[in-house]
Parts: sequence; structure tokens; C-alpha cells
Amino acid sequence: MYADTHVWIHNKVTAGTWTNAAAVLENKQGDFDWSGDAGAIDIEGDWAHTGYSLTVPSNVKSYWLAFRVAASTEENKWRGPYNNDGDKCWHFHGTLDNWIVFEC
Repeated sequence: MYADTHVWIHNKVTAGTWTNAAAVLENKQGDFDWSGDAGAIDIEGDWAHTGYSLTVPSNVKSYWLAFRVAASTEENKWRGPYNNDGDKCWHFHGTLDNWIVFEC
């Protein structure tokens, strides 16, 4: 039996900014519904400087990650696919309309 894995999110964008991250079964760039997409494994979010995590069940073999900053003019950022072989960690940095995500 395998344990679920986690994707830890370090949320270092400008104060007052909301971010979201999602673990997703397939890349749906441009077509992803942040309010509850059918292909989502887990969707979480929080205000700047508050970390959070996504849970990926052990029965999921691989997944994509989607990132967004709410109300940003920048498009969502997609990464993956990743094998579900252990915990991962990502950082958000920047401002509402100029942000990046990268692995810890």
C-alpha cells in the first residue's frame, strides 16, 4: 500500500493577491474550469504569504499541475506531466500581472 503524495505550494506573491494551484489528470490549458473541473484531482488556493498543498492519491500514476493568480492578465501556467513518485514543492513569486512559478 502506498501513501498519497502532496504538492506543497509556497505562496510568495504580493500581499492581497489570491493564487490557485491544481493537480489535473490531463493538460487542459485554455479549457480548465477553476471552480471544479471534471479532470481535477485537487484544487486549492489562498491569499499571498499563506502556503497550502494539493493531495494526489496513490492510485494516480501521473498528473499535470496548473497555476494561476486570480484577476491576473497573465495566462495560467501548466507544468508536467509528473510521475506520482513522491512529494513535490513549488513557489509562486511576483505581482498580480507579473508572476512566476518554479520548483523548490
